[in-house]
Amino acid sequence: MTVCGITAEYNPFHTGHLHHIAETRRSLGENAVIVCVMSGNFVQRGDFAVLDKYARAEMAVRCGADLVVELPLAAALSSAEGFAKGAVQTLHALGCGTVSFGAETADTDLLLQAAELLNSLPMKGESGSPHLSYAARRQEELSKVNKQTAVLLDNPNNTLAVEYCRFLLPLGMRPLAVLRQGAAHDARAPHSGFASASLLRAHLRDGDFAFCAPFLPPPCRAVWNEAVSRGEAPVLLPEDTLLALLRTALYQGRLRTGSADGFDERLQKAVYAAHSFSDAVEKARTRRFPAARVRRTLLRAVLGIEADAPLSPAYLRVLALGLRGRSVLKTASLPVIVKPVTEKRLPENLQTALCRDAFADDLFALALPSPALRIGGGHFRKTPFCLR
Repeated sequence: MTVCGITAEYNPFHTGHLHHIAETRRSLGENAVIVCVMSGNFVQRGDFAVLDKYARAEMAVRCGADLVVELPLAAALSSAEGFAKGAVQTLHALGCGTVSFGAETADTDLLLQAAELLNSLPMKGESGSPHLSYAARRQEELSKVNKQTAVLLDNPNNTLAVEYCRFLLPLGMRPLAVLRQGAAHDARAPHSGFASASLLRAHLRDGDFAFCAPFLPPPCRAVWNEAVSRGEAPVLLPEDTLLALLRTALYQGRLRTGSADGFDERLQKAVYAAHSFSDAVEKARTRRFPAARVRRTLLRAVLGIEADAPLSPAYLRVLALGLRGRSVLKTASLPVIVKPVTEKRLPENLQTALCRDAFADDLFALALPSPALRIGGGHFRKTPFCLR
């Protein structure tokens, strides 16, 4: 049985994602099992997802995925390196022999070459131009060794592709690069029948579903409309709540990463002077400290995720599955959570992380449009979507 993994956020699931799954299945055969590891309610750019994780996972399974499990929270709110590490190790625990990803460069050999070079370079983020971000300094160091591979890192999708390759190599997994089509990452206009997820989120949050409809597969339109009718979408940042939690973290001495580059001090001053979460991000961001890094760090502080929190999965949380996905779960190498209500039966050493997941979901609930849905405990009332 061929089991292939895909890492995604599906925020929301759109026609580009549908193309990726279709191309992956075309490359590996119709009998291949497609397993997705997906960010939960918080995503890598340091934001609340536009729609609940179970609904987004349902979109994926209705559009061709066989199984969707949740990426560990600490990995979801990490840099590209941490995001990729957590994702690849989760897919490995599910028995995936291949990892498929979208990239602007579908030259697998070149991506693997870049990955091997990065693995060999002793880059700790302290060398190079001090005004550059960590990611830019990594690219600067790589360019000294091989300029062709360094150019790959100009694009965020290629950067993630290289990071996936870095972590799948030692595990004996194979990469499958699928050439991205249409609109570029964060593009502000549709292109060739595709639109970027960021553009779709902006229109969905503005209530402009008519603009988005052509770029959402029919099952996704249905899931979205049902969520809106229940008062579950679109999700907006609870600015005041986040700022209150950040001020609490500040005064309790928890707003720190241990960074020696002045990042902590800048964050603390921004939170103290800000009038909202987004304002704190704007006050803290610089060329060296990009907004995504600032947002991730602030959300990690709110959620109580320590700087050294493990990125590797300790359990597998199922968000949605089809018939073929069930067979993969039977051979998983980690505990599998299908119904959250059963979590308390798991070993004591997992309870801290499980409680953090529950708190994260309760915080996400405060951002739902319907006040009636903002009550606590929703984490334990959710169950995965099952495609019969």
